[in-house]
Amino acid sequence: MKISSLTGILFVFFGLTPAVADDYPNEQSYVILINNENAGIETVIEDKDNSGAFVFTSEHELFVNDGTTRSRLIFSTKMVFSRGTRTLQTYACRYKTGQGGDSYDVSVKNGQITRVLTRNGQSVEVTAPFTSNMVIVDFNVYYQYEQLIRRYDLKKKGPQVFANFIPVIGNDIPLKVTWLDDETLRFGEKTIETSRFRIESADIQTTTLFVDKNNRLAVLENPAQELKVIRKDLLFGAEND
Repeated sequence: MKISSLTGILFVFFGLTPAVADDYPNEQSYVILINNENAGIETVIEDKDNSGAFVFTSEHELFVNDGTTRSRLIFSTKMVFSRGTRTLQTYACRYKTGQGGDSYDVSVKNGQITRVLTRNGQSVEVTAPFTSNMVIVDFNVYYQYEQLIRRYDLKKKGPQVFANFIPVIGNDIPLKVTWLDDETLRFGEKTIETSRFRIESADIQTTTLFVDKNNRLAVLENPAQELKVIRKDLLFGAEND
């Protein structure tokens, strides 16, 4: 087991005393850093509907610099899993940029996954087989990594491959998940026990993921994108929410 410190520049930047919450509320937020600068925040709420299905809704704001301009992106998502088996039922995402808003809706029924993508008022529908190892992990929606890790078999460990359905392209790509080790992350004077995973998305990107003992997302890192996502309570403490 290794002990890694994430204090350094992160807490110099935020200027607040880090703390670790003892419990995990139904509402959680994640601070998004790009090149160690605050780029946005994602907030997700977990709930159940009248049927007992698990419902995740999120709001996500992100600021991106392209070297000359600073763009604001807003994402709103809703993801529903069935009661018991936690099988994906529906997923909806609305996203807005300076050029306007678009959306996509995904539904699963009778072994088929259907995506309707709407851009500039025009809708395009795609249907594909829904396989037992299919997941949805949007590249810009971070709470979904928790759902992915819950599908990973820790008893077997080793590389495990899932079919990641990407709504924007209407197709799936291989997503390989590998448990690496257990690590103790240090935030100031506090520590948190985590498991570290490598997430490889075909030839597109490689992400390192740290989850706590309850398989809750703690830290996500993508060095190629200079991206870090850190659970807010780890940085600020529950009393500062």
